Parts: sequence; C-alpha cells; structure tokens
Amino acid sequence: LCDKIKKVSSHYVIDHDGMIYQLVDDSFRAWHAGISYWKKDINLNDNSIGIEIVNKGELSKNKFSDLQIEKLIGLLQSLIDKYQISKYNILGHSDVAPTRKIDPGILFPWKQLFSLSIGLPVYTYNRKINFCPLDSLTLHKFFKNLEYIGYSQIEVKKNLNKKNLSIVNAFHRHFYPKLLGKNPNHTSFEISEKLKQNLKKKV
Repeated sequence: LCDKIKKVSSHYVIDHDGMIYQLVDDSFRAWHAGISYWKKDINLNDNSIGIEIVNKGELSKNKFSDLQIEKLIGLLQSLIDKYQISKYNILGHSDVAPTRKIDPGILFPWKQLFSLSIGLPVYTYNRKINFCPLDSLTLHKFFKNLEYIGYSQIEVKKNLNKKNLSIVNAFHRHFYPKLLGKNPNHTSFEISEKLKQNLKKKV
C-alpha cells in the first residue's frame, strides 16, 4: 500500500492490534479490487469501499485475530448503516476478481459475519461430501447458479476451463473451503442451489 509503483490502495486497513487506519476518504476511489466483476457491475473500484486486514495470507494458515474481526464487524456495520449497503454486497476480493485474487482466504469467518446479517448466507454442511462429478446438464445448472449468485464472469456455455475453475475455487473458498482445489461435485451443486433459493427469498 506504500509502493507508488504498484498503485494499490484501500479505504481502510485493520492492523494486527485492531487499529483501523483510513487511507482514502469514502467518497474517493481506491485501487483495491482492480479488474473486477459482480453481477452487472464491473470495475468495483468505482463503487465500493475497500478494507484490507493485515495478515500473512491464506497459504501461511495465519488466522485473523479476534480483535481484528471485532473491529471489522464494527466498521462494516457502521458503513452498512451510513450508506444503506445491502448485506449481500459485502464481498471478498476473491469473489469479485477470482482469476487474480484469493483474499481474504479460507480462514476468513464468513459464517460469523452472516450470523450478524453481514454478507451472503453461509451455512454449516454436516452431510458427507458427495465427490461424484457433475454430468454436463448439472454442471450447466451449477454454472447458472454461480451466475445468479453474482459470479458474472462464469462462462456458462463452456466446461471447466481455467477461468471457470478459478471461479469455482472462489465459490468453494467462500462457502465451503473443504472443497477448495476440487472440481465441482454434487455437494458444490447442493450448496449453490440452497444459496440461490435463499437469495431469491432474501434470507
């Protein structure tokens, strides 16, 4: 964030100790998402507020501190109230730029946020994972579900090309990290179907 050459910025940064730093005014554009897509929106930098949490990243298996998450929740609730942001529009960079970004990663507590009406529905899935691969018709339905949820870059008429696999990974990373790196299977489809139905009901 301090490198002028990389031209990266965000509106807020939450440090290890929970200290929140505002680097860019909410009304200004920050360069945090880059080339990005969600539903009908493109270039999310134009109409979003970027929050970075200091962390070594998913690969380090370094968990976010309780204090960081506590401060994040407070900040999100404040921004949601102030700008009337839909809870469903609280997203990760990996959601809006799935071919390039993996943050906030598999250790981010999406389920905890959802329990506080922040973010998309995330549920506990207790059944045994059904690793059976999807036939072509079900794969198409799965891609359509992802498109409905918001992953608008999905190439519905194509199979598991590189882009689609990146988007599937983003979906798994957010909603069921145990499937990260796996091809979509019947459990993936069931989760996407439940999420789509709940979004239609506006749960």
